[in-house]
Amino acid sequence: MIKTRIMKKDNYITEEFRIKGMICSRCLKVLSIELKATGAKVTDIELGRVVVEYDPIKIDRSVISRIIYTNEFEIIVDKETLLAEQTKRWIINFVWSTDLTENLSDYLVEKLGVSYQKLSKNFSKIVGKTLERHAITIKVERIKEYLELDQMNISEIAFMLGYQNVSALSRQFKKETGMTLTEYRASGKSDRTPLDRI
Repeated sequence: MIKTRIMKKDNYITEEFRIKGMICSRCLKVLSIELKATGAKVTDIELGRVVVEYDPIKIDRSVISRIIYTNEFEIIVDKETLLAEQTKRWIINFVWSTDLTENLSDYLVEKLGVSYQKLSKNFSKIVGKTLERHAITIKVERIKEYLELDQMNISEIAFMLGYQNVSALSRQFKKETGMTLTEYRASGKSDRTPLDRI
């Protein structure tokens, strides 16, 4: 069980919430705006975490919880789920922000300070699929985005995402989506899954 940090000062409570499903800057913006609208003060917010200061006479904790849940997030109450959520966020960061020449397992160990064996075992237990399978799903969503933007050719996309060649990219995409890269691009339709739903 994660211990919620609660501090009281001048009749105000400062409480830290660990949150599942916060994976983008829009998540931060929405949650920040809605919490502030209650009269609470958001003193710190980052992916997976928000610190709120509020007057318990004016704002009940259940109001803050309701805002979190209404926006399709969840409050994390155990360390294993927290670690799985942190792992998800670093996988997204790896696929979106690196040149993918680094090994995913080394990257996660460096970022989370936990052995890959422990990360992998915990992730499978909490999420119900392997880290590698999750990373492939995230990569496929990135490929779809690149195809929809239509600013790079398939060779450039393969290079950007660390595939050895175009055929490796094509095989994986077809296996995961049932469509070829050309079919997906030609369809003109967006069939992307929001990353927080993966």
